[in-house]
Amino acid sequence: MDFYHLGWKRIESKKKRMRNLLKIALPDEALYREIMLSLGYKNNSLSFLELATLLPYSEIRKLNKREVIERAMLFRAGFIDDRSDIPGYFDFSLRMMSSVWTYKETRPANFPEKRISQVSYLLAQTIEHGIYAFFKKRVEAGLTDGINGQNVKAKVNTIISFGGLGVSRKLDMFFNILVPFYLVIFEDEGKVLEKKQLERVVEIFPVTKGNKKIIERIARKYPEERIKIESMIEYFGLLEFEKNKNLST
Repeated sequence: MDFYHLGWKRIESKKKRMRNLLKIALPDEALYREIMLSLGYKNNSLSFLELATLLPYSEIRKLNKREVIERAMLFRAGFIDDRSDIPGYFDFSLRMMSSVWTYKETRPANFPEKRISQVSYLLAQTIEHGIYAFFKKRVEAGLTDGINGQNVKAKVNTIISFGGLGVSRKLDMFFNILVPFYLVIFEDEGKVLEKKQLERVVEIFPVTKGNKKIIERIARKYPEERIKIESMIEYFGLLEFEKNKNLST
């Protein structure tokens, strides 16, 4: 099975999603929405997207402290009634019902209040220049000296060096959101070298500990394929392979 080319097929699909999103939203809002959507996993993804719509990034940037960002997000999500330190111009009538959030079959580590608290650290770090510029600068800086097997982990870790979220969650964010998003940006800006270097990251970055568990689960289902996955691009190909299998049954 050609997991390499299946992997690029999956990334092209993600790039198409990003390109369509950028048609209807500014880069800051587009990236913010995708990150928020990803925090909900399968049970709360739509609720996180609703929160991102009701509390857009443009409003987040007006809040100058992490604690205030967290409190404003929790308030608008319907989790708390505490308005302390939230600016008076904030629309307190606009908020979600707490009942829209799902806890059934959701691991405690993924409870929405916890994810909101965690992402507030990233949002607080980005408010000066914007989340789009924040990551673009880091991605471009990480690609300047070339990518190889010896430095790829360190370079990616530098790009995702912000507080709040765990390493596994941040790596998922990098490969599932930042990579396709900035591949689209680099294509539109004609930055061929940066695009190739970012593609190189996906090709040589080894699968993570969390990925390995998923690989083992899928491999047990299809022993005839003798599945052996070593890089992130092959991992994406494996996910595409299983998706195609599920669609055909």
